[in-house]
Amino acid sequence: MAELEARGRRGNGAARRPGLGTRKVPRAVREPQMLQAAGRVFARRGFHDASMDEIAGAAGISKPMLYHYFGSKEGLYFAYVDLSYREIIAAIDRAVAGAGGSPEEQLRRGARAYYRYVGEHRDAFRVLFREMGDPGGELARQRSRLSRRVAAAIDAILARGDAASRPRLSAEALAEAFLGAARSLADWWLDHPQVPPEDLADQVTDLFLAGLHGLVEAAGAHPTGP
Repeated sequence: MAELEARGRRGNGAARRPGLGTRKVPRAVREPQMLQAAGRVFARRGFHDASMDEIAGAAGISKPMLYHYFGSKEGLYFAYVDLSYREIIAAIDRAVAGAGGSPEEQLRRGARAYYRYVGEHRDAFRVLFREMGDPGGELARQRSRLSRRVAAAIDAILARGDAASRPRLSAEALAEAFLGAARSLADWWLDHPQVPPEDLADQVTDLFLAGLHGLVEAAGAHPTGP
């Protein structure tokens, strides 16, 4: 009898909460859906004006479930930014991996992948770079991974010359300059979407490579002492 009553209570509870079955959706499926909905709201409202109620509604879930997954609005925001960084890095890695060719060509392919990602994920870019900038902590480490990839290509370009022709700035500093230019141009592109992403990538790459080779020539013409 007690077992029947317990079953009845469970059944009545399920009847009162028809959405309970959605809790059985695997986390690997549910979490990306929540993050995508959060990205749309953060991009439209901004971090401070976005509400967990609105994000939960956009994701088709309850607000308590949102808190259960991410703990707070800040936790949700940083989870979204972390995912976006990882997706950008993965897209660049796929474009460059096994491509062969010169480091200049690898840099160009990476830039094209970057702008294709921005074009396909404009909400992510708005949240990453227009809303709260570039946070520290784990997110800074994610961005550092991207910078190291660019620095490796630049270092390979510089390695073809002799030590006297290397610019005073390190490959790491030059990578930051390239990423800064690429990011600024992508920010401009959000308001001028008619420009093809490949054109943006090629122009910013050509501009940077011209400047890099100019630095190499200048360093060779005016070498510094040891």
